[in-house]
Amino acid sequence: MSHLKERKEKICLNCKATLYGRYCHVCGQENLEPKETVWHLIQHFFNDITHFDGKFFATVKLLLRRPGFLSAEYVAGRRASYLNPIRMYVFTSAIFFIILFAISRPESVFKVNTTQRTRNLTELVQRLADRQEKLRTDKNLDADDREELRQGIGTLQMEIWEIRRVYGDTTRLKFTDQELNNLVLAAVADSLRQSGVLPAAKTNLADMRYRATHPFLGSNMFGLDQGRFNSVGEYDSAQRALPDSLRDGWMKRTMMKKLVNVESEFRLDPERAKEKMLENLYHSFPKILFWSLPFFALILNILYFRRKKQFYYVDHGIFAIHLYIATFLLMLIVIFLSQLKNVADAGWFHAIFDILIVVVTIYNFIYLYKAMRGFYRQGRAKTIVKYFIVCSLSFVINLVLFIIFLLLSIINV
Repeated sequence: MSHLKERKEKICLNCKATLYGRYCHVCGQENLEPKETVWHLIQHFFNDITHFDGKFFATVKLLLRRPGFLSAEYVAGRRASYLNPIRMYVFTSAIFFIILFAISRPESVFKVNTTQRTRNLTELVQRLADRQEKLRTDKNLDADDREELRQGIGTLQMEIWEIRRVYGDTTRLKFTDQELNNLVLAAVADSLRQSGVLPAAKTNLADMRYRATHPFLGSNMFGLDQGRFNSVGEYDSAQRALPDSLRDGWMKRTMMKKLVNVESEFRLDPERAKEKMLENLYHSFPKILFWSLPFFALILNILYFRRKKQFYYVDHGIFAIHLYIATFLLMLIVIFLSQLKNVADAGWFHAIFDILIVVVTIYNFIYLYKAMRGFYRQGRAKTIVKYFIVCSLSFVINLVLFIIFLLLSIINV
């Protein structure tokens, strides 16, 4: 209740209904004087904050200590004492991802390996001898395998020849794959004129030339050969030259234009393209989890179809929202403990934090089982079976969503 003075007039300022008390029975607005002082605004602000905090922490306590209880209370209609689940989901997910994005980078989450493979001349010569021996002695190779092996031999011959021409018979220097490609491409004309180079190297050089100029996307992505065009203008000109029956449809045309732009923009800086793609995917996690919510509720709705009169789809949705909120909170606890562990000096502090992190992580895994037991009130055996079914199907759904957002992240680079 506000500390402002109640109006003497018994007409609601909001909906003009006749009042029979302090609150309007039609719209619920309190019948207060509309003029407020600065002090009233300050009081109102702190009253709302403390009211929210009180509800929030009471709801969190019950959510973590009694899995499934809040969902059962919501379905039973007892809701005023607890924070609204949708409002709480928005708040906790926002806090979780703000903290997660602040303390970690996409490279650390996806474990991107920045180290490059290197080879020296001795290793290349040995690899060439191994492939030549395999081509000569292996009778189980089919025609495609033999052709691929011949191309690999041709490439190795050119790499070895170019290293010896530029650096001599050095065994100290090591070369990355990109450096080897650059060495070969720098002397394409000379290499093709040398004796002893297999004809298959000509085909392989064309592929290498394309990989060097299109290192990020390659010549074919989603079945679209966007690498043939250096700009959207070239693609549009090629389309106009075709008869109407052979032109790309709206969807393919849109995809091609986007991929051509990406290809041309990042052709000379593939690393920046990879970083941007990973960043797009990393920041898609909130969307993946949000879109997985209705599918998770659908899984529960199917598993408990015999109790459809007791639990509607929305009830399963409320259960899923409470589960996601609890997951966010438990993961926040793990993040908090991990950060404390990183700043602690004593070794025994590390051991304590490791134990606490393991305990919270295990509780996070069994939370769904306990919540299903608390909300659906079925026996242990049935709940365990349904627990593993839910986990398996939700993993598949999240994997599909992850792949979809991965493709979108590539397109939106």
